[in-house]
Amino acid sequence: MSNAGVAIDKDRFFAEIGYVPHAEQMKFHCSLARFRVAVCGRRFGKSTMAARDLEPHLFAPKKRFWIVGPTYDLAEKEFRVIWDDLIIGKQLGRNRKVKKAYNKKQGDMYIEFPWGTRLEARSADHPENLVGEALDGVIVSEAAKQKTETWERFLRPALSDNRGFATFPTTPEGFNWVHKLYQQGKHPDHKNWESWRFPSWANTVIYPGGRQDPEILEIESTTIPDWFDQEIAALFTAFVGKIYGEFDEETHVEQVEYDPSLPNYIAFDWGFVNPMAAVEFQVTPRDEIRIWREHYKTYTTLNEFLAQMKAREQPEGYKIDLCFGDAADPSAIETVNQEFAPCIGDPRAKENWREGVMLVKKFMKLRDTGLVADEHGTPLMRPGLVADHDCTWFIHEANNYKTKKMPKGNNAPEGDEKKENHTLDALRYGLMHLFVVGCTYHLDDVADVNGLGLQAEALARLNALAGATGSSYNPDGGADIDPLAGIFTMEGRF
Repeated sequence: MSNAGVAIDKDRFFAEIGYVPHAEQMKFHCSLARFRVAVCGRRFGKSTMAARDLEPHLFAPKKRFWIVGPTYDLAEKEFRVIWDDLIIGKQLGRNRKVKKAYNKKQGDMYIEFPWGTRLEARSADHPENLVGEALDGVIVSEAAKQKTETWERFLRPALSDNRGFATFPTTPEGFNWVHKLYQQGKHPDHKNWESWRFPSWANTVIYPGGRQDPEILEIESTTIPDWFDQEIAALFTAFVGKIYGEFDEETHVEQVEYDPSLPNYIAFDWGFVNPMAAVEFQVTPRDEIRIWREHYKTYTTLNEFLAQMKAREQPEGYKIDLCFGDAADPSAIETVNQEFAPCIGDPRAKENWREGVMLVKKFMKLRDTGLVADEHGTPLMRPGLVADHDCTWFIHEANNYKTKKMPKGNNAPEGDEKKENHTLDALRYGLMHLFVVGCTYHLDDVADVNGLGLQAEALARLNALAGATGSSYNPDGGADIDPLAGIFTMEGRF
């Protein structure tokens, strides 16, 4: 167990007070991260976990710690655990040199030890009381119920002098500021942060049956799904009308690096006042979508947008096989063709909104890889689509994309709320071109079986796709990158 920065050994201390963390709590206690975000379901044991993780630090001399809740009532939860363990359980309250108070109504809760270390409970309802202290550590209790200002304006600066730590035990409440902290804890570049999502049933002491525990199943059957997902499953994703309910950051977000052996595509959604988005993705031989980069700007012309993309640092072996765009703006597609890379836009990739959404949802679903996950032969399941941690706009939009009612019929018009959708629209155009519009020809229909080059029918097919945009591919010049170079990798489909 991690003992970084603590005054006494955690294992021995926990044994001394009779605390036996369950398996998921141990992940938190063993972490070396300076900032830890624990998103928990009810009855997981987050208050006990956070409070007892702080207790060994209290025995270091001349330290100052806070427990900050949205109200004194909520700050009192962790304070009560520490009071019961040390003042009552270890009978430190009998020592007259230990100064203390426990008056929740008056907001007077503190313990000051003879060695000069002080613990206080504070309320974010009174921000004037959050100014001017240099802190060695803080518990931001029920962080999702608090304002981002509490952390950014008051608490984070107070930790700088002594390089103090912070823990965020909380139940989620939608995609607010805590969700961003949670993402930092999952990002490999943020070494000081670590995050977990602990559903209620991870506490096998209370729910020995785990997810299938009768108590969990009974709660699920008698509450609305959104409440259950948030309060019990500890999900950020609970709201009515979410289109991509399959998307889960723990499953679909990972480190995705450019692979020069795979075809590389860029899909655009045009904009100016509304954001302009470009999603760069690769496709594996198993038709797995790997989104490895994005570009997202407002109030930027297309030429400026493309210039910024050209100026980016490129990985070794970088290439662009083909670009896709919204056929509603032929001039934009022509500009990409002339100034950047070959680009096509077939109206059919945009018209069938529902079909495109269902296609993206299909890739988000878990697939059987044919491998086993453990010694018991459990099938190893993987999603058909993953995105890199740095694709923050795609992740945000996948989490927040919603509609009031899904339109009926394959040729339904767009049924979203016209916001939180720009990277998703771009991806939809790209996948529709590759897997629906472009699937009407097989490799045998367009490839030269003697390996001498592309037949005229292949070129005609590409020009037919690009025809609606007023552009075409000239094999004798005008393009730095062969637009057909990577098309014939999709299991023989185009």
